[in-house]
Amino acid sequence: MPLSIKQKQVLGVTTIVVLVVMGLSVLQIGTLVRVLLQQAATRAEVVAASVIHQTSGAVLSRETAYQDIRSSTTVLSALESAMYSPEVQYAAILDPTRTVVAANDPAQVGRTLPRGEDLPTLVVAPGYEQVRAVYTQGRTLEWRQPLALGDEPFGEISIGLSMVLIRNELIQSLRPAAIAVGLALVIAVSVAMLLAQVVLRPIHVITSGLTRLGRGELGKPLDLRDEEFRDLGDVFDQVSAQLQSAVGDGPKRAQLADLTRRVASLGRLTAGVAHEVKNPLNAMTIHLELLKQKLASPDPGAAARHAEVIGLEIRRLDDVVQGFLKFVRPEDVTLGPVKTGTLIANVLEAVVPEAERSGVSCENNCQEPHLAIEGDETLLRQAFLNLAQNAIQAMPRGGRLRIICGVGRDGRVEVRVQDTGDGIPPEHLARIFDLYFTTKKRGSGIGLSLVFRTVQLHNGDIDVESTVGTGTTFVIKLPRAR
Repeated sequence: MPLSIKQKQVLGVTTIVVLVVMGLSVLQIGTLVRVLLQQAATRAEVVAASVIHQTSGAVLSRETAYQDIRSSTTVLSALESAMYSPEVQYAAILDPTRTVVAANDPAQVGRTLPRGEDLPTLVVAPGYEQVRAVYTQGRTLEWRQPLALGDEPFGEISIGLSMVLIRNELIQSLRPAAIAVGLALVIAVSVAMLLAQVVLRPIHVITSGLTRLGRGELGKPLDLRDEEFRDLGDVFDQVSAQLQSAVGDGPKRAQLADLTRRVASLGRLTAGVAHEVKNPLNAMTIHLELLKQKLASPDPGAAARHAEVIGLEIRRLDDVVQGFLKFVRPEDVTLGPVKTGTLIANVLEAVVPEAERSGVSCENNCQEPHLAIEGDETLLRQAFLNLAQNAIQAMPRGGRLRIICGVGRDGRVEVRVQDTGDGIPPEHLARIFDLYFTTKKRGSGIGLSLVFRTVQLHNGDIDVESTVGTGTTFVIKLPRAR
């Protein structure tokens, strides 16, 4: 399935952050490994210097050197003190054949010690070799210091260091960095989603504008506040104005626009009604045939079941017809000034109990006392009540319902009903006002169609802006009361 623009943007930002974090992490690991190896080398050098000091005082002659070392308690104490460093695996004095003369572990005396990897060489090696050495299993590093009596060498001091302990120390040092990386990724994804919402808003506005042009609603400007898209909005407004001029002003244009809206509504009605009536009729036809067959059989229960299904389908068909009649029945529209503040306050007051049960907070931003709509208060209240209830039902896990009122750029009253719900999938946006179209398990598919019809009766416009996972905003524009 192809990725959406929002998903591509989130993926792109996250990928960049991951690459940067991985690069910084590699540098940090290399630096930490080098520092740990240098510290281990320093501690081994200190231990070796201590053993050399004690050995120089214990050895009396070249012939008795090894016997003097074995019998010196100070030399043995110096070797044993090396084990206070956690990464030191052994400390020993060796003869030229690497046979152990004295060691921190007396059991090693007389044994031949295998030669380990030279620690000073690894300290100055490239970073990737240092990391590989630390993470190689069973690898032992060795610090070697020659022993001499005067100018004559007679052995060496060997300090063995285990990579396991150095590796564990490295892991402990990297733990805070790993937590920081996780937090950075979470922040990056959150910021990317926020940026995607901001960037995609103009696209939703442009889509709504093109939809209005397709319905024949000419001369309606785009609400593009972004500086980068303002030129595009100007071009759109110019095209819309040219189309309006080509059609003409006055009664001719008004008749054409009204006819376009009526045809669009009629298309939605016929499509929805045909579908809803066809399903129960098909079901009744099938069960009537089955009923005729069962009436001839000795099992009366089977015939009763088919008769019950037919009865249910008849009631379903009656509901469809009643909904259709409710939609097309002429309304007595009584126009007059309707204060938006009072209207929205009454709507929110009616839905507060349902909102509280769903954990939804309601926010009324319609406080302008002189802002009024030229319309029928009863129809408008029902329309906004439907929108508010739909918004609450779209937030079953809680959220915020916000209604904002103001005067649009075209001088009409603009009411925005916003929710922070799951949003509407793009493939459903074009059908949400269709009669009987619904994605709810128990929805009738009439509510938004009645809202659309009410807005049309008031010579207004309704658009929807929605992003999946973020929320939905219905924008209703209605004539302002004189």
